[in-house]
Amino acid sequence: MNDVRRILLVEDDEPMALGLEFNLRDDGYETVHCLDGESGLARALEGGFDLVILDMLLPGINGLEVLQGLRAKDVRTPVLILSASAGADSIVEGLNAGADDYLGKPFDLGILMARIRTLIRSREWLATGGGTDSEPEIMRFAGREVDFRRSLAHVDGQEVELSYKEAMLLKALWDQRGETLTRDRLLREVWGYADGVQTRTIDTFVLALRKKLEPDPKKPRYIQTVIGEGYRFSPD
Repeated sequence: MNDVRRILLVEDDEPMALGLEFNLRDDGYETVHCLDGESGLARALEGGFDLVILDMLLPGINGLEVLQGLRAKDVRTPVLILSASAGADSIVEGLNAGADDYLGKPFDLGILMARIRTLIRSREWLATGGGTDSEPEIMRFAGREVDFRRSLAHVDGQEVELSYKEAMLLKALWDQRGETLTRDRLLREVWGYADGVQTRTIDTFVLALRKKLEPDPKKPRYIQTVIGEGYRFSPD
């Protein structure tokens, strides 16, 4: 049985891609590289990958269109987007389209490798109910229902897909509902990072979750900000 993890890299910057491929292979991954959106989408649709690393700015169809094409075909392979435009709006657009994580360019190689490892573990983490047998797989509140193992929510009669990281973040908040969780704690428990690493990551994912679950994302009722500390989930 082959346990080697396969990664599809869709990146038009050849020197960067060569460097990434070298480091990924050195870390034990098998890689396939595509230089443009069309070929990247075609290879991703063939399946057999544990992760897609997807640049947003590509010749031909862009990364967002590749991502939308994958999710339209119900391909749920985790996708890590690389974006030279790391503004909150563009990142949330990618997350709403089905990306599981993001990293702005230029990036730290160590952080990228850490995100790759945690993303590849995400599906296994959710498949075991987050590592606990006692916690429910289904979350219900205010007429909403979230199936953590399938990364799916039902909101006002509509099915809403969550990325694996969104589901993991939501489960962490749900498991400690009513308690304030700091950004550093969420980074440790959900992303596996050391304290103080890119705390904007949490804020961006919370924003994306609110857009999917809150009646009014600008006035959140359930995923509440605790100023100066972090976030708290309140199902009431």
